[in-house]
Amino acid sequence: MSDKYKDTNTDELEEELETEKSDGSVKYEENDNWEFEATAHTLENTVVENDEFEIILPDSASEEKTVTAADEDEKEEKEDSKKESSKYETRERPVAKDDKEDDSKAKAEKQSSKGKSNMPKIICGVLVSLIVIVVLSVFGWRYYTLPNTDEKMNYGNVALVVGEEEVSIGMYNYYYNSIYQNYAQYAQQGYYQLDTTKDFTKQKTTNAKGKEVTWAQLFKDDTVDRLQYILALYHAGVENGVELTSDQKKSIKENIKELKSSASDSDMSVDEYISEQYGEYCGLATIEKMLTQAYIANNYYRQFLIENKPTEKEVNAYFKKNKDDYTQVKVGYIPIPYNADDGTARAEAEKNAKNYAKKVKNIDDLKLLVPKACKELIDQYVAAGQYEDADACAEAIAGMLEIDIVQSDTSFPSEAKEWLFSSKTKVNQTTTFTDADNAVVYILLKMSEPSLKDDETYSVRHILIKPESDEKSDESSKSTPKYTKEQWAAAKKKADKILKEYKKGDKKELNFAFLAEKYSDDTESTSKGSSGMYGGLYEGVTLGQMVQSFEKWATDKSRKYGDTGIVKSDFGYHIMYFVEDVPYYYHECAEAVINDKGDDFVKEAVVKEHASVMKKTTVAKPEKAEETDDSAQQYANTGDAEAQTEAASEEVVEGEDDE
Repeated sequence: MSDKYKDTNTDELEEELETEKSDGSVKYEENDNWEFEATAHTLENTVVENDEFEIILPDSASEEKTVTAADEDEKEEKEDSKKESSKYETRERPVAKDDKEDDSKAKAEKQSSKGKSNMPKIICGVLVSLIVIVVLSVFGWRYYTLPNTDEKMNYGNVALVVGEEEVSIGMYNYYYNSIYQNYAQYAQQGYYQLDTTKDFTKQKTTNAKGKEVTWAQLFKDDTVDRLQYILALYHAGVENGVELTSDQKKSIKENIKELKSSASDSDMSVDEYISEQYGEYCGLATIEKMLTQAYIANNYYRQFLIENKPTEKEVNAYFKKNKDDYTQVKVGYIPIPYNADDGTARAEAEKNAKNYAKKVKNIDDLKLLVPKACKELIDQYVAAGQYEDADACAEAIAGMLEIDIVQSDTSFPSEAKEWLFSSKTKVNQTTTFTDADNAVVYILLKMSEPSLKDDETYSVRHILIKPESDEKSDESSKSTPKYTKEQWAAAKKKADKILKEYKKGDKKELNFAFLAEKYSDDTESTSKGSSGMYGGLYEGVTLGQMVQSFEKWATDKSRKYGDTGIVKSDFGYHIMYFVEDVPYYYHECAEAVINDKGDDFVKEAVVKEHASVMKKTTVAKPEKAEETDDSAQQYANTGDAEAQTEAASEEVVEGEDDE
């Protein structure tokens, strides 16, 4: 629910399940021009840096110790010992000389009594031992001590317990391998300082809390965090009666079918194939269970968002504490990089930047400087083939000089931010700052006074009912189909019927979302699309993005939460449900509050590791330096002699289509 799991913006759970690559864009109904930009809650809007909760194990979880059978025996012995010699037990009372004979008799009776009281314990212990022997003779010792691919949760196969949900070695390995794979791929693209050919226990990085850890530790921590996140939501979903949708059941069946087919093509059993592709001890049962858990977790998460909307008091309190995150200033800037290894390069770049800054009075002057001030960058881009020529590149750079930054922004040096947000700095004033850490000199132009991000922003749910046309739809065409009066009338009748169905129910937002999933022809605002949206929700929409009739209804100042209505557009009839019409900063604060609530909810699912079993789980090993296949990885099982050399696949099923 925070940025830790914001990987890509595809359907919330399919991104987790299929790990499909995404360009981060949101796609909408291309065949009828129903296009706009809006934000969507996703299970992972961050895989590694891609999911929507920042998941942090609670302190109590980190302090939990592994409980083994030996530990339990030792604990019982200590408890028995405590019972026999309690700190409240008094010393024996001194006796008179004449009473010694009676006292000796009493002691003898006491010893006899002790012997009798221990007999039931001895008999019970013998019976337990006999039962264990009988059970082991029937099922075999291996059943209880060895991992398996069938998701049988015998003691030797349970690596973790999250809340009340047990995690098998195979399930842990599946998530671990996918997380390592993502980090390795991003590292190859230069996003992380991670050398996959060197020992991961020797390389350091910074985790989401800002703490320095080894990469080896980060791989494990992120795996545990992901499992905690999914299983906390899954368990709550099951308790609340959340079930798989028909589309989700179909998707799971298709995944299983594809896996069996791929295994057959590879002349392997399906469990062998899955273990090779996704992790040791990961089998068909593991994949099916993982998909089921993730889908139900996603379904419950959507319900959680609706049922835990923050109050106005909560939002205002959050804003008061985090005002710097929502106070912005518009700035124009030109970066002039220099060679940090050249002793004179920085001085020369600073001198040039100051000379350029003297010529700037407004944003147009700044843009005119681009061809000269950014010559090195332009030459690099053109040489790399990113632009046809220098003029085209300069024009593109000039179009990206204006940005809004908030006071908490870390992309500029702190001195530069202080200058920009100072009341002493006037609009259209220029200066230069050096970012020595990144070897860049900035020319800065202040373009506005600091202000809140208060653009009008609204959120609504809708159910689109399109008239049924006799014409064959052409998905490549952007033109709006023409409908007859009868077709429009039929669509209106259907919309009225659906709205009536909603009003007969509990008149809650969640019920409206269910109806949108069931009836809406705008599939991109439901789970049937690839936008990650659900229940017909358009949230964080700014003015001018939607058709006029839709926007006019949504921004009517008389609207209250829960209002409904029907409006007509060229695309059909929209059954509307009003959520909010607020300044942008308020909407963003509300998002942050619900994310925090989600974090707190997930933390309640305490994680307990079984240390002895965790020793059998996958641990990433460095690749060999001479390997040329970028996708090749090596994994070592600390309990086995041989390392696995097969890479964990990015997808559950290769080539699976988006829903």
